[in-house]
Formats: sequence, structure tokens, C-alpha cells
Amino acid sequence: MTDSDSRYSLVVGEGDGAMLGLAAGDSAGGLWELGYSAITEQATVIAYQLIEHGGLDAGSLVNALREMDGSGEEEPVFRMESPELRAWLDGAAAGRPVGAEEASLDGAPRAVPVGAAFRRDPGRLRHEALALGRLFHSETSSILAGMVTAGAVAAACFGQSGRDLAVGVVEAVGPAAETLAGEGHRGPDLAVLVKGLAALPDQVGVLDGEQALAVVSEAGVPDSWNLVKAGLLLSAPVVERSHVPVEQAAKIGGSPLAAMVGGIVGARVGIRAWPWAFANDTWFAEIGRRLVRGPREVRDLPIPYAVEQHLISGERQGRF
Repeated sequence: MTDSDSRYSLVVGEGDGAMLGLAAGDSAGGLWELGYSAITEQATVIAYQLIEHGGLDAGSLVNALREMDGSGEEEPVFRMESPELRAWLDGAAAGRPVGAEEASLDGAPRAVPVGAAFRRDPGRLRHEALALGRLFHSETSSILAGMVTAGAVAAACFGQSGRDLAVGVVEAVGPAAETLAGEGHRGPDLAVLVKGLAALPDQVGVLDGEQALAVVSEAGVPDSWNLVKAGLLLSAPVVERSHVPVEQAAKIGGSPLAAMVGGIVGARVGIRAWPWAFANDTWFAEIGRRLVRGPREVRDLPIPYAVEQHLISGERQGRF
């Protein structure tokens, strides 16, 4: 059997390692030198919403993210947010968050908890992933990037890998693209995006980041979309050292791509120790458990703002 063959691995926790893998990938990417960044912070807020309410409500999510940005008298706790997120938060503070018009990789890791939460419900997964994408983006490839991640995480929750994982993602993205087609978003033609994605099953088996990016890159689409495809290619094979695809993703796409790949790989391998240290790993493990196993309760979990404010305060005290 080659790395490009269809295969399933044993199901480990049915996806409960997705959030831990995402935080590990974010940390490996080095966006924030002392650990995970706003990439993981956003996904955590989204996960809390999914655990508590069983779905996403745009108004509640906007308010929760604004709280992390210091909407009251508190200091902001987002770390190393992207320009797209910064502009979105500024719009939200002014009363009208506006989806970014430029292509972005942000939506890919943001959708990791959606894939874990709705792994058993393809229709709901598609609905929630697209709604989440539309809230932050008005560009086609950026919205579809979240659907790719959510579909890959859902497949990985059941041990899917290799060609089967890639085919499954293509099958999930097709109907999502059809839904978006009539909505008038700017960006590349959706048929072109889906066609490039559909070529991936025959390319599965690439383990090197630069090689993966070279294999999937095509002209006429945003660089971020090529990175999403490379990330899917890296995360598809089952490898002995599960952290290697995350490291390779970090080399070509930094924290956003490493967080995406970490979420997919983490969903497949379950809760386990990662080779590098990062803060609050047991918290992310518990968030992942609740996303897939319940209970649908967050009152006994730490408040995300308090966790991040404490982390920033400790880092600040250590510097002075």
C-alpha cells in the first residue's frame, strides 16, 4: 500500500484532539513567540459557542470576540491578530463588522471546531462553515477555505486519511460552492477553485511542505488558496510521527496553515502530547472533549478572556 492509497486509521477519540492540535500548530508556526496567537483564541471562542449552544449565532459570536478585544474597560487580549481580523474587529466596534474583500487564510483554522462539532451531520457542517466564513469574508476562496478545513476535520474524526480524506473534502466542498455561486461574492470563479481541489486525491502522499505547495500551485488563484490545498495534502497521509505534517505546514504557511493542519491531524490522532510545549494544553484538550463528547456546558470551564488576560499578564511581568 502506498501513501496515495485510500485508507482509514483507527478512530481515536472521534476528533477530541482537534483543538489541542490546532493550538499546537499555531504555536509551532511562531506567530507569537511565546506560544499560540489570536488564531487559537478565535477558535476557542467559537468552540465555546458550539459547546454551549449547539451552533453559532452571529450576534453572540461578535460580542464574544469583541470582549476578547477589550470591548469594555478591559485591555485587549488578542495576540498577533492578522490585518484582516484587526479590520473586522474595528468594524465590529463601530457597530458593523465588514467581511474582508481580500483573499485570506484566516478562515481555514477558524473552522476547525465546526468540523469536530458537526462531524456526524454533513448538512449542518456545511451550513455552519459557510455562515462562519461569510461573517468574516466576502471573497470566495476565503469562505471556501473554512469549508475545506471543516470537511477535513470531520473526516479525520473517523480516522479517514489518504485519498479517502481528499475525496471526502472534494465531495463536501462541491455543494458548498454551489450554495455560494449565486451570492455574488468577489474573488476567483468557484468552478476554478473546486477543479483545483478535485485534483488533490491523485497527489496524496507528498510529505514535504515546499513540494506540496509546488504540486498544488496554480496560476489565477490566490496564494492563500494554494496554501489551503497544500495543507490538505500534507494532512492526508498517516505518518508515524504525526507532528511532522504540522512542522512542514509551518514552514510554508506559518501559524495559520500549521493550525489548520494541526486541527486535522489532531482530530485523527486524538489527545496526545505534542513535541513542543505551549500554554493551557489541558484546557484545549478538555474543550476538544466537550466538542465531541459533551457535556454541553461551559460554566465550569475557565472564561476565555480571563485565561488570555492571565497569560498576557504573566508574560508582561516576566519581561519587566
